[in-house]
Amino acid sequence: MTELRYTGNRSGRAISLPVRYGRRGNEIVVRVGRPEAKTWWRNFTTHSSLSLWIDHRWRSGVGRVLMPGSRAYAYAAAIYRRSPSSELPTDPLVLIKLDPESDQGTAPGIRRGARLWRRWLLAVTIGEVLGFLFPSVTAVVAGPIDEPLAAATLVAAGTIEGGVLGWFQASVLHEALPRLDKRRWILATAFGAAIAWTVALTMIMSEGFQRWPTAAAIPALTAGVVVIVCCLGVAQWFVLRDHLVGAGGWIGATALAWVVGLSVFTAVTSPLWQPDQPTWLVLAIGLAGGCLMAAAMAGVTGSFLVWLLRAQPHTRCRAAQSGDRTSRTLLNRSRRPRATSRNR
Repeated sequence: MTELRYTGNRSGRAISLPVRYGRRGNEIVVRVGRPEAKTWWRNFTTHSSLSLWIDHRWRSGVGRVLMPGSRAYAYAAAIYRRSPSSELPTDPLVLIKLDPESDQGTAPGIRRGARLWRRWLLAVTIGEVLGFLFPSVTAVVAGPIDEPLAAATLVAAGTIEGGVLGWFQASVLHEALPRLDKRRWILATAFGAAIAWTVALTMIMSEGFQRWPTAAAIPALTAGVVVIVCCLGVAQWFVLRDHLVGAGGWIGATALAWVVGLSVFTAVTSPLWQPDQPTWLVLAIGLAGGCLMAAAMAGVTGSFLVWLLRAQPHTRCRAAQSGDRTSRTLLNRSRRPRATSRNR
């Protein structure tokens, strides 16, 4: 048994399922058990790209379903029966031609992933720094946040920060996921930022729940922190799940990224900020800390994004696929079984 991943022709969603297979070299045959009760194999009535977990890594290929009675089916059935535990198949078979290049290491994919990571690091760092200017300036202009109007204004500025960050993220992510709706991503990021700022300001205005009983304050404080670091990832997950298998990990990766980023900010600014410093120096230290925080956050999320993209079906992920030229070559090769079967 192994795992097969592909993108649905109609839904456009990434789909993953366990399959039983037989193998001969770079030719894989998957049996479609109980075809009348399943629909996944209909995605392969024509040659379609896919990914298969085999040889302890994901490999790309092209598959097509074969029906009983054809010479190509007899060829595929012979491959399937080479497996000692496989009985004579009578169900449809999906003949998969693995990309030979995917058996020669992952250097091209690593290079593409490195380029994507660098672009993400630069774009997201700039986006977060520029976005954070809005709540920073608003905090200075609006004054104390214990006033409802000032707090609401700061939440609005934080929402704009999320929108700016989302725009920069979407500009890079859309190249790897062409079907990604950039507007949805930006709105989701802005919404997540609004929730984070609302919860954070609520905690600040309540002085960290210091007036609450300890038994209630600790759970409330813990829940607030969890919401702050996770809400952005949760909001973006609602968009990402339509395009990537395993997108739920984005929530944890984003939360970790913000924890790392805030830790870097604290480690840099705390020893440098001193009483009676001039305003320009305070701002300069804060800006430097903010840039490092943004870079740390972008580095963590970018690393997870590259890893996640490499594990996806190659049809929808430009960062992970080997290219349309390879797919066309595999399509041509997949027609060879008929000639081979005739010669035998």
